[in-house]
Amino acid sequence: MNVPIPPQRTIMPPNARRNQMIVLAVILVLFLVLVRACSGHENKYEHIARELTEAVQKNDAGEVAKLENVETAAEMNHQRLGAAADALGPLGAVRTVRDVTPAGSGPRVHQFDVTFAKGTDHETIQFDPEDKVYHFHYDPPKLSS
Repeated sequence: MNVPIPPQRTIMPPNARRNQMIVLAVILVLFLVLVRACSGHENKYEHIARELTEAVQKNDAGEVAKLENVETAAEMNHQRLGAAADALGPLGAVRTVRDVTPAGSGPRVHQFDVTFAKGTDHETIQFDPEDKVYHFHYDPPKLSS
């Protein structure tokens, strides 16, 4: 008569299980770092540029003022904000903001290529030490064909 032999239970050394958990944790952390790096996450300045551009498109002086340096907020008066809203508004929703600041740019000056639903624009923003907008300039927008 054939009697099945019960499977043998493998006994792992005490440190082996701990080592497996450490290796698994390291792999998980590396995976999360890789996913975050590849996700196209905006950096701090790209995020501010997006917020500023969207506020300008809406002609929202209150939102623009929140992002601006208090001392230079008068630079973006209602006339200038209205003109910027008229220029950027027809481009539609902001899709991407990419920091394209060349090496050797002035202190705290960032340049951005902004892609909209219906066109593109190049913006230059100078930040103060508290990362508030000190100066904002946009090139004439290019509508998509």
